Amino acid sequence: MVIVMKCIICGKNEAYKSGLCRSCLADKIHLKTENMELTVCPKCGAVRLGKSWHYDNADSFIVRGAESHIIMDKNDRISRVKSYTIGENQVSLDLIIDDKNLGEVEKEVSIPLKIGKESCPVCNKVTGSYYESVIQLRTYTTEYGKILEEARDSIVKFMKGLNKNDPNSFISRIDTLKEGLDIYLGKKEDAVKIDKLMELDYFCNIKITKSLAGRKDSKDLFRYTHLIRILDLVPGSIIYGGAYLMVKSIRSNTIEAINTANGNIVTISSKEFFRGSYRVILKEPDRETFIVLSSHDGESQLMDSRTFQIITFKKEFTEKEIDLYRYGDKFYPL
Repeated sequence: MVIVMKCIICGKNEAYKSGLCRSCLADKIHLKTENMELTVCPKCGAVRLGKSWHYDNADSFIVRGAESHIIMDKNDRISRVKSYTIGENQVSLDLIIDDKNLGEVEKEVSIPLKIGKESCPVCNKVTGSYYESVIQLRTYTTEYGKILEEARDSIVKFMKGLNKNDPNSFISRIDTLKEGLDIYLGKKEDAVKIDKLMELDYFCNIKITKSLAGRKDSKDLFRYTHLIRILDLVPGSIIYGGAYLMVKSIRSNTIEAINTANGNIVTISSKEFFRGSYRVILKEPDRETFIVLSSHDGESQLMDSRTFQIITFKKEFTEKEIDLYRYGDKFYPL
């Protein structure tokens, strides 16, 4: 037979600790609360407690603030918060109180809450089109192209990732111009990160300039412009730099090209290309598809699929069809 001990105070509930039930045990813990005030940004949901705005994990800051509005005996301390509820006019906490005499005791408490609404500094910056730097996306040929839109999408995705950890990392606006795209950033340091991103993904040249935007606290404030010029050529394009070169491939930091005079392969670094005097001779390649009729003994018989003209090419091909790129009266395989 199991004997159930009743609470020595209420005589109704089962005793839990020190001869007391949970309810009577909690009554031994004396708490007082102070009214709590906080401000919420209606645009992004950021929370201000005191003078500080909190953009991530706002609930944890609210709970921490609520704990500071609880007054208890000097022999007691809050061990942990088991659960919480944040309402419109109060914060309810289910606490574990560590009492010097009773040990750990569960105690519920509600802190009166007053919520105000105010736009946070970051949202004020976004609304006011605030910016510290501009990314100017341009092509090497100065023609607006799809490659700029691809770069823009990459930058937008990258900035969304930064914004999760820092609300000051934002795009205030994007302007589409006939010559390219201008992307305005709320934080100048992000432009440097975008430069590195573009250098990893594109064959490009970057030029940074700054202009005086004003003064604050006796210090000059500057805005920075990052001109990112992306090479918008493709395999088969022709450039000139001492010789006529057909672009074979483009990577983030090198161009591989064929010297049309002797067929030699030339490698050009991005620094060499943009510092040199290279000119674009042909942006859109002259490409023809040929059907391979025969291929042996180091040469192939090819038929133009459009004109049906048959040519002999000094190379063997294993494919049934092959694309060749023309410059002048010669064809080049890439």
